[in-house]
Amino acid sequence: MQTIDLAHVHARRGAHPALRDVTAALPTGAVTALVGDNGSGKSTLLEVLAGVLPCDGDIAGLPERRALVVQRTELGDRLPLTVRAAVAMGLWRERRLLGRLRAADRARIDAALDVVGMRDHAARQLAALSGGQRQRVLVAQGIVQAAPLTLLDEPTASADAASRDRIDAAMRTLADAGSTVVVATHDRASLARADHALLLERGCVVAVGLPSEVADEQA
Repeated sequence: MQTIDLAHVHARRGAHPALRDVTAALPTGAVTALVGDNGSGKSTLLEVLAGVLPCDGDIAGLPERRALVVQRTELGDRLPLTVRAAVAMGLWRERRLLGRLRAADRARIDAALDVVGMRDHAARQLAALSGGQRQRVLVAQGIVQAAPLTLLDEPTASADAASRDRIDAAMRTLADAGSTVVVATHDRASLARADHALLLERGCVVAVGLPSEVADEQA
């Protein structure tokens, strides 16, 4: 199985070490869960993989195109943004800010909304949605990019059970389509549904393996 291989990766936030000598393999076409307490380095590792935070060390097999799904954004509270428009933002890199959407683009947006069960809400304002529904829209924004590497930072935070199930199913769809999916999570159900897991503590990898094995180390 192909992997993204990290070797002796270090990263800092300001003057403080945030990742310390991280060596790990992230399998392609699989869901890898990053678990650990707040401040353990999960978000930092996602940002390093996304290319938005510099690091020392080596990362092999990192694809050029990557999608980063952040936690709930306040953008929809400030702008009159519909669900469809929010998902379309995932295509900005391809279409540029003022590029017109083609029929194929609109079909991709519909398909991404279908995966997370939000197509019926496409015309609604993002600000009018529940927290879990917004998270599903943000995941759809990641899906529409069809990136070889999809990174998700606590996508089920503040989501209800139905939204958590939808988001976990969406991650499985991405992995089955060949994407390397890496998700930071505190949710035990999401961990159990992953294929692979890393436990981080103070920026170090302290356990790696099957989700059940990592869950035992975390307990």
